Amino acid sequence: MNKKAVEWLYQQLPELVAKGVIPAESAERIKKYYGPVTDTTGTRTFLVIFGVIGALLVGLGIILILAHNWAQLTKINRLAISMCLLVTAQVIAGGVLWCKRDSTAWREGAATLLMLMVGAAMALVGQTYHLVEDTDIFLLTWMLLSLPLMYLMKSASVAMLYTVGITFWTGSHYGVSKQFIWVLLGAAMPYYWGLLKNNRYANTTIISFWVLTVCCYISFATAFSGYLDQLGFLIFSALFGITYLVGELWFTSPDQGWRMPFTGVGMTGSIILSFILTFNDVWRHITSGWNPPPLIACLLAAVLLLMVLGGNGMLVKQNNREARKFALIPCVVGLAYLVQFYDSSGLGATLILNGYMLWLSISIISKGVREFHLGIVNLGMIMLTVLIVARFFDIDVSFVVRGVIFVLIGIGFLVANVVLVRRKAGWQNDK
Repeated sequence: MNKKAVEWLYQQLPELVAKGVIPAESAERIKKYYGPVTDTTGTRTFLVIFGVIGALLVGLGIILILAHNWAQLTKINRLAISMCLLVTAQVIAGGVLWCKRDSTAWREGAATLLMLMVGAAMALVGQTYHLVEDTDIFLLTWMLLSLPLMYLMKSASVAMLYTVGITFWTGSHYGVSKQFIWVLLGAAMPYYWGLLKNNRYANTTIISFWVLTVCCYISFATAFSGYLDQLGFLIFSALFGITYLVGELWFTSPDQGWRMPFTGVGMTGSIILSFILTFNDVWRHITSGWNPPPLIACLLAAVLLLMVLGGNGMLVKQNNREARKFALIPCVVGLAYLVQFYDSSGLGATLILNGYMLWLSISIISKGVREFHLGIVNLGMIMLTVLIVARFFDIDVSFVVRGVIFVLIGIGFLVANVVLVRRKAGWQNDK
């Protein structure tokens, strides 16, 4: 078996073991049989990144040079230069497809350059002949013309630039037209799905889904901005919960960490939103001048909460207790909304969120201590510290008391890390 095939096989083994297709012992025996291979994944990733950056710099440099001398050129010269740039980029892309089809770095660089030249040619010709003066139309047209590049060149960089571009387009629109974003995102979904099917743990796939997930949240907030006034926190809490559940149920990575975009975005968003809801003023603002929320907001919240409950049911079947700590946050927020409906002072809802975040922080710390994991312990300590600091803004406490509490928390951080490091070292020595 050649080197590339062995590398591909080694990339598939963690997923096969996680799904129970083969036992871990068989995976180890396969690795022993074929032996170690030089890991070139990092090198290839850097080549792709620098190739894309180089193409961006070249494209932007050409645009700046032309912009400096543009006023001195005639219309015919401007048109000729614009077409020359576009044709040159197309020839380069065609040459890459013909000679360097298997080189990711060449494909990504050529596709990025061509996408930039398409936008530059449109802008230069439009400015010369006053064809397009609406930035929104220009951006939408540019993205639609660049869409085929995503599939023709199999370019993740074009997919990410396209996703960011249509997200910016949505931000400048109002009314029903903003909902067109879902059609534009849907046009790119087959490419993203192909990334998942081919190699979901590749660096390119992971980075692409980080960009896609964040852009989807921005697009959602923009598209439904007129319906999220009173139920916005509940809806976004459910969205973060669903994103977290998707990551835990279907896209867990054997390497953990940054290779889990769904889990990372869902967990981070849930924690930040929950801390915001620990403030009493936030709850009083939600119910001040309360009007019945729009029907679409109620339906959206109901559907998302049902999805959260279904996802938690699947976690129960998997006996994944740790994941349910974060996955249940939308249900806690929903309970707080229900209490707030009967107690507009916000006291009951505030106590529910503070109590849950306190329990969550302590449970994370205890989990880290049990597993001798400094990162988990420090995460729990940070959450607990932020919760305590946040309460200083709700109650009137002297600076001396605050200072003492900060000192005690700092000592707690140091002691916890020192003790845990020593225990972990002693445990490893006993082994």
